[in-house]
Amino acid sequence: MEITVQNISKSYTKGVLALDNLNLTIPSGVYGLIGRNGAGKTTLLRMLASVLTPTSGEILLDGEPITKNLAAYRKMLGYLPQNTKLMPQLNIVEFLEYMAILKGIKDKNEIRMEVERCIEIAGLTNEKKKRLSKYSGGMLRRAGIAQALLGDPKIIIVDEPTTGLDPEERLHFLNLISSIGVDKNIILSTHIIHDIENICPNVCILNKGKMMYSGSTAGMVDSIKDMLWSAEINAGEETELKKRAVVTNVTYTYGKPNVRYVAKESMYEGSVQIPPTLEDAYIYAAGGVAR
Repeated sequence: MEITVQNISKSYTKGVLALDNLNLTIPSGVYGLIGRNGAGKTTLLRMLASVLTPTSGEILLDGEPITKNLAAYRKMLGYLPQNTKLMPQLNIVEFLEYMAILKGIKDKNEIRMEVERCIEIAGLTNEKKKRLSKYSGGMLRRAGIAQALLGDPKIIIVDEPTTGLDPEERLHFLNLISSIGVDKNIILSTHIIHDIENICPNVCILNKGKMMYSGSTAGMVDSIKDMLWSAEINAGEETELKKRAVVTNVTYTYGKPNVRYVAKESMYEGSVQIPPTLEDAYIYAAGGVAR
């Protein structure tokens, strides 16, 4: 399936423009939606989940507006919002049974089998009896993805899933997303570039409601190939450099800045040309380091 975002804009009160004439195509597989906090990612996800209505423009599924048959579109959806508020007094089985009923699954045997399937995929088989109030942050995110998988949705929307997770749990969660994304559309929103590095072949970068890049992850890196430089400069010169080039990173060693910058040619004696990383490409597309 292919999702098309066509001329989407969203304005809030007092003229705040959260999204500005956005056009992009989301192919099947795991798709990365990247941007700093406040870039407009959650607004877009809520519209893709049909929770929020665009001010202008429309969303198409395989060429048809999702509003043409909204009930059918919603049956295809699984959604894990940024703030997962589960029911702390329930265990995972009770919670998923309740959510299955809300999703329209009525047959008791079907509910039981679907709950077992989602618990197994999420890796919570040994945590069935524990109340959700006793779950760790990582386990709660797994419980959230388990409910998103109920009914075997074809489109799964995941908003900032790794925030607050320790490295091991973060890796487990990303591997889980990657494994279930083989035959589905999974839209993964994050502000952490390493979340999408090995699992998203295609990405979109948002900054202040505008699309800064849309295309392949590899193409984003290639866009600054042979243009990334590293140099050790004098303290204070980094501010001036930001006016002349796009700076993707500044690190300080004993107060002396080392910068990575994008330019067609060297701007400092001693600059060394280096291969770009995905993080360099992302920061470049987003306009350079913000602070």
